[in-house]
Amino acid sequence: MSEILAPCGSMESLIAAVNSGADAVYLGEEEFSARKNATNFSYEQLCEAVKLCHYSSVKVYVTLNTLVFDKEMQLLKKAVINCAKAGVDGFIVQDIGVVSLIKEIVPDMPLHASTQMTVNSLEGAKLLKKLGFSRAVLGRELSFDQIKTITEGCDIETEVFVHGALCVCISGQCYMSSILGGRSGNRGLCAQPCRLNFTLDKRQNVISLKDLSIIEYLKKLDEIGVSSFKIEGRMKRPEYVAGTVNACRTVLDGGNPDLEILKCVFSRSGFTSGYFIDNFADMQGVRTKDDVISAPKALTAMKQIYHKPYARYRVNMSAEISSGKPIVVRAESCGCKAVIIGNEPEKAINKAIDESYIVKQLSKFGGTLFNAGDISAKIDDGLMVSAAELNEMRRNAITSLSEKILEKNTNIYEIKYLKEQNLNCEKKLRPEFRCEVMTREQLSQVLSEDEYSYIYVPMNLLDVDTDDKFRIVIVPPVFLGDCEKKVTEKLKKLKSYGYENVCAHTLSHIEIINKLQMKVFGGFRLNITNSRSLAGYQKLGVTDAVLSPELMMHEAQDICKGAFIKTGIIGYGKLPLMITRRCPINDNKPCGKIKRADCPHSITDRQGNRLPCYCDDNTVEIFNPDTLYLSDRQKDIQKFDFVLLRFTDEKDTGKILDMYLNDIKPDGKLTRGLYYRGVQ
Repeated sequence: MSEILAPCGSMESLIAAVNSGADAVYLGEEEFSARKNATNFSYEQLCEAVKLCHYSSVKVYVTLNTLVFDKEMQLLKKAVINCAKAGVDGFIVQDIGVVSLIKEIVPDMPLHASTQMTVNSLEGAKLLKKLGFSRAVLGRELSFDQIKTITEGCDIETEVFVHGALCVCISGQCYMSSILGGRSGNRGLCAQPCRLNFTLDKRQNVISLKDLSIIEYLKKLDEIGVSSFKIEGRMKRPEYVAGTVNACRTVLDGGNPDLEILKCVFSRSGFTSGYFIDNFADMQGVRTKDDVISAPKALTAMKQIYHKPYARYRVNMSAEISSGKPIVVRAESCGCKAVIIGNEPEKAINKAIDESYIVKQLSKFGGTLFNAGDISAKIDDGLMVSAAELNEMRRNAITSLSEKILEKNTNIYEIKYLKEQNLNCEKKLRPEFRCEVMTREQLSQVLSEDEYSYIYVPMNLLDVDTDDKFRIVIVPPVFLGDCEKKVTEKLKKLKSYGYENVCAHTLSHIEIINKLQMKVFGGFRLNITNSRSLAGYQKLGVTDAVLSPELMMHEAQDICKGAFIKTGIIGYGKLPLMITRRCPINDNKPCGKIKRADCPHSITDRQGNRLPCYCDDNTVEIFNPDTLYLSDRQKDIQKFDFVLLRFTDEKDTGKILDMYLNDIKPDGKLTRGLYYRGVQ
């Protein structure tokens, strides 16, 4: 049966999870966790947490699922070693560079691919298997059929979010918090700006979603082979953890959970299963006054769930009571055995003991992790044993079994203490310009401009007649969950027309492109923020890469300086805030009609700024209202192999190129992105 995986932002939540029947927990260590505002665990607390969980055969997964900068690698190394010493059961990771470090230090540590790795299709899961991952945490934006396709088609465990907060953005592709507020969701400090009141005409909060809950579908997910049911909420209270774990356990045991009380514990206008059932209407939700008022009573009720240990072990016990011999009590559970030797029994003065008396005394497991299994006794006639002695022997047997179960569940890893590799490779750089277009009109313009070494073009704009195929870099859809086969076939056809270059924004893209033996251009959505990550993608066949826009300028320059492949940055354009499967404009699925006459193409923030929205067949991309300019920062951009100019609604692309070729300072409102202010 699938495991129930509970969130733990504190020791109190961990106890609540274990006592409520969770099979596994996930938690963060102090530095590298996607919920840095949770309490998280010091090394000493982590050791205590692992021991407590392993007594109950509950696994502990540590979230090292943030993007890491080069300057943080030594601190990361210490965190990996500490977690391995504590005996955790696996790491949840996002950054390819973090993966390489873990493999070098603790080769046997199980790795789970965080949902932040944007694996939303079968080919990405297959590549994870090749990379040594044992599990893929699938995005919350997937439908049941898409989950089924991945789970049944790959030789790797899958983990699915079944309850909790629901991001409107495709997992791992949100930059809204970092660009608008300097707090990166990819680094564990999301400020949740999507919960603010973005409007469209009279509609309010158009990108805030209700909380996810698909607990009622757990049996269905179990039947298709999903390995783990994940509950979101490391920032939530212990009562929330207990209530959701209990609801999941109730469903898997064949019962009916009280979902109404879960709504009261915490929800945003109730729950949605929109992505899961493939119906995106009516997914909007905010935390209302009624939601807040209903919580205290529900939280009090939840406390009753975890006030004592969850009895998860069946124990068989037997007693041998013979005249003139010490009493022997044997216990067996989870493949472990214990034998307790007592005193010799006394001669009965009044009533002699019988089997029912012994069975009764050996069956008292209240307040422990054990349930009575087969309890038996062999007794000579005419003997007496006190209840106190039998109780003491039973307790000693349970203590012995508990210690042996803990020993059985304790992980001992070989840890390799490595010196940091020098990845630097000094080289002379000749910066070039590249561009990315969104329309046929823009494509026609830039094809006439020889200054561009490469032109990134959406796949749906390309056909056999496009000029300069050697300069074209095909950009497939980011989300492949509903179109992977279609995209693969289109790429095959384009290859037959003479196209060679494809932009990869996800691991799924990389796997498909490599299978087609086309050239892999790494897109900015790979979220490369350190030299190890860049080197890791190079090993996967990436021939050059656009670095993450969440880097500071000097950090990006350092990575480029030491890179063995061409490396560049986004130098112009409206920076992406998020990409979503749900259209905030029509409150449903994307229509794919970018130029539809009745579509406003934007939503509005609290300051009255209009955020452009661009729609394709299966996603909508929301952009920052201000445009990034670096045309007057030539000393900085010339330190890169290339600079990518991204066009959205520009009518005259030549004017923009001229600004960069001639060091022209921009006028009016603009942004420098995060290159000079950085992110937390």
